[in-house]
Amino acid sequence: MLGIRSRLLRAADAAVLWRLGLIAIAPGEPPQLVAADPEEFWAASRVGEPETVVAQPARGHDSAGARWLDLRAPSRGPGEHAGARELHARAVIHPDAQAPFVLVLHGYAVPHPWYEERLMRFLLRRGLSAARLELPFHLRRRVPRSGPGSGFFSSDIERTAAVLRQAVEDAAAVVAWARRELGPTAGVLGVSLGGLVAGLLAARVRLQSAVLVTPASDLVEVIVERAPRRIRRRLDLVDGRGGPWAADTLTAHRLLDAALAPLVLRRLIPRTPGNRMTIVAAEYDVIVGAEPVRALAAAWGAECWVYPRGHITVLSARGLVPRLAERLARDLHEARAMAAAG
Repeated sequence: MLGIRSRLLRAADAAVLWRLGLIAIAPGEPPQLVAADPEEFWAASRVGEPETVVAQPARGHDSAGARWLDLRAPSRGPGEHAGARELHARAVIHPDAQAPFVLVLHGYAVPHPWYEERLMRFLLRRGLSAARLELPFHLRRRVPRSGPGSGFFSSDIERTAAVLRQAVEDAAAVVAWARRELGPTAGVLGVSLGGLVAGLLAARVRLQSAVLVTPASDLVEVIVERAPRRIRRRLDLVDGRGGPWAADTLTAHRLLDAALAPLVLRRLIPRTPGNRMTIVAAEYDVIVGAEPVRALAAAWGAECWVYPRGHITVLSARGLVPRLAERLARDLHEARAMAAAG
C-alpha cells in the first residue's frame, strides 16, 4: 500500500515538472564558468544596505482590526519590464503595532498567492504581522504576456545568479522596513524557490526565526539532474552530456557548483542561529529531493520535519500550516520577550 501511495505522490510531482517544463528560460549566451566566492558575491549586493520601502493602504482587505498595506520599493535586476525595477509586497499588520513580523516567500511559477495569504492569516491569529513578497518574474512582476516564472532562470548562470540576488535584496528590504516600522523581531517562511530565497536571507541577515519548506537547497543538483526533462533536452543535459557548460554531466556539475557557490545553501554559514531554524523535507520529493534538504538541516543544525509526501502534496499535509505558524510564533514571541527583558 505504501508503495502505491509513494508512486502516486511522485506522479503528482512529475505532473508538475511536466508543466514547469513549458516555462521559458531566458535566452543568453552561457559565459565561461568562473568560481565565485560567497563573501565577495554577497558583499557586492545591497542586502546590507537595502532600498527604502514605502507603504500605502491596500484595497479590498479586512481582518478584524488588522491593517493591510501594499509595499513598494526600487529593485534592480535583469529584465526590461517594470517588474524588474520595482518591488511589490503586501503586508497585514497586527493590531499590536509591536507584534513580531514574518516575511512569506512563494514558490516557483505560482499563479496566485492564495497559499501565502492563507499563511499570513494563520500568522495574524497567532499575534504576528506578516507580508508576502512577489519574487522577480512572478505575479505582478511578470514579463508582460508571459507566464509566472518565465525568465527567472537562464542558461546564462551569471544572469540566474543576478535574479536570485535581486530576490534576496528585495526580501532584505522588506525585513528592514518591518524592523524600522514595527520592531526588531522578524522571521521568514519560504516554500520551494521561496525556501531557497529564505535560506539565502537567513544566511546573510540574522533573523529570530526561519522556516524553509522543501527548499531548493542544492541548486546545482536541481538544474543538472532534477530540472524538467523538456528543459534538460533543450539544454542538452541528457545522456551524460554537460549542456552549454561542459562536455559531460560530471564536469558541468563541478563547474556549476563552483560558479553558483554563493547560492548553494549547503555551502553557506548562516547568520541566523540553527536553533531558530526549521526545515521541512518531503520523503517522496521528485522536484528538489529529500536527501539534499535533510543534509542542509544537518549542516545548519536546524530542526528537520520529514513528511511522507511529495514536493507539491506536502503543502496540503494535515496540520502543516498551523504547525508552521506555531513554530514561528513560538520563536518570535520568545525572542521578543527576551529582548524586552534586556
